[in-house]
Amino acid sequence: MPLLSKRRWLIVPLALGLIFSFITGKAAIANDPSDLFSLSQPLQVNVNESFISPLVELFGDVSVGQNVFVSGNTIVRADPETQICIGNETNLQDNILFLAVNDAPAPVAPCGDISSSTGERTSIAHQAVVKNSQIGNFTFIGFHAQLNNVVLEDGAFVLHGARLENVRIGRDRLVPIGAVITTQQEADALPLKAEGNADFQNEVLEVNEEFAEHYVDLFESEGFNAVVGVSPAPATSWNPNPVNPTLGDEIQLDEFVRIVGDVQLGSNSTVGQRTSIRADEGAPIVIGEGAVIEDRVTFHALKGTSISIGSNLKTSDNVVFHGPLEVGDRLTIGDDAIVFRSTVGNDVTIGTKAIIVDVTLADGTIVPPGSIITNQEQADALETM
Repeated sequence: MPLLSKRRWLIVPLALGLIFSFITGKAAIANDPSDLFSLSQPLQVNVNESFISPLVELFGDVSVGQNVFVSGNTIVRADPETQICIGNETNLQDNILFLAVNDAPAPVAPCGDISSSTGERTSIAHQAVVKNSQIGNFTFIGFHAQLNNVVLEDGAFVLHGARLENVRIGRDRLVPIGAVITTQQEADALPLKAEGNADFQNEVLEVNEEFAEHYVDLFESEGFNAVVGVSPAPATSWNPNPVNPTLGDEIQLDEFVRIVGDVQLGSNSTVGQRTSIRADEGAPIVIGEGAVIEDRVTFHALKGTSISIGSNLKTSDNVVFHGPLEVGDRLTIGDDAIVFRSTVGNDVTIGTKAIIVDVTLADGTIVPPGSIITNQEQADALETM
């Protein structure tokens, strides 16, 4: 089935211009509400058998295929005279930037001369940034990966924190964690992904295909408030009896915070704008008392796993915590960091843009900014307090 176009979103700049004129007095004031143009109809949540979270920011010429899942606080923006196309059975997770900009180069793609697009069955993980890129079928893009003017051929697998610019990544190629690929020679030297990578891709797709279906069901049966704010997860094959989040006393939640499912958030905690704590897949997600969580932080876990974090967590912005994950008390973590599949002790400090995957960090470990720690030998070599 052809993609469903949303070109009516292009009226947003016009509406903003009218508001500006009203405030500044530079144009006649509209006294009659009939002079105004409503942007609210139809409500774009269930689109083409896809779920688009009401917390997603959408702008421009955006087209969406079938059975797509777009999670909260992601930004999908096509500048004027650019296009975005999201293919069937694709998922975009929390706090992604998926952009088509008109002042930068882009590969020519069927979606448009200047565009960002995905093929079918693509997964884009939390906090990734995709700009002016053509993403093929059955591809995966990891946490905090950045793609600018890139072609990913079918089956490509980009791991967490990688940065790709002005290159074509070949079919079924694997981009390692934290790799920086800016020449075609570097791209052509990449290894092929393993069978386990493909298995992981299929597992992620299966989960998110259920989300596309069952978040729509939840919205249609329970309404808008069931898919924003603090709410149970949708019923799924692995979670047939959803529960409400449990929040302690004296909790402060800023605007557009999303807390879903079996989340247990301790007393005297604050959660910044557009942070997502989603226990709709792996559960529970437990965060101890006294947490200070800043803006656009994501907590999520793979099916069959969980997250447990002790008391007095302190995060900066745009951090990804992904289960399986166990963290002790008094973790301090900097902007843009990633912690995944790991055990972290008490009184650990993780620097800005550090990546921690598949390791154990001892009590008092200090991870310098920008570190990539993916094996136990590296973790054991870190300084401790």
